[in-house]
Amino acid sequence: MNHAGAAKISLFGLEALDERRALISSLVQSGRDLLPSDVRQLRRALFEDEGASREEAQALFELERTQAAPCAEWTAFFIECLTDHVVWQCRPTGIVVDEQAEWLVREADRCRLATGAALLANVLAEAHRAPGWLIAAVRARVAAPEVQAELARED
Repeated sequence: MNHAGAAKISLFGLEALDERRALISSLVQSGRDLLPSDVRQLRRALFEDEGASREEAQALFELERTQAAPCAEWTAFFIECLTDHVVWQCRPTGIVVDEQAEWLVREADRCRLATGAALLANVLAEAHRAPGWLIAAVRARVAAPEVQAELARED
């Protein structure tokens, strides 16, 4: 079934299913750091009913990689949205399986160090169960001197 032209009823009216991805894509293409107003727009679009899809989550990782000096609202939203996607939207709910963990680590490793480590740690904090190797990988990333140095600069 092709959803490209499909529409849905949402809190904000009738809108195309891919408008959310188009919003993220336009922000990626702008090449600028996000403003709090951009983050509010993303929050409304992605959390109005079902949360982010895998494609939208992937697009959010792309958007994260374009941020040189993002606002605090972006970092908090990014971590919250991706945690929600991995832990609560993917099945089985509350459990991070190997395939999800591999994807998450691969993408988080391409983010800013502190943000990637914070995302991984937050996923572990919310998940009821995760692979043992993921727990060890997150501990190693959080303890890495480069991450600790980046965190110290942010304080």
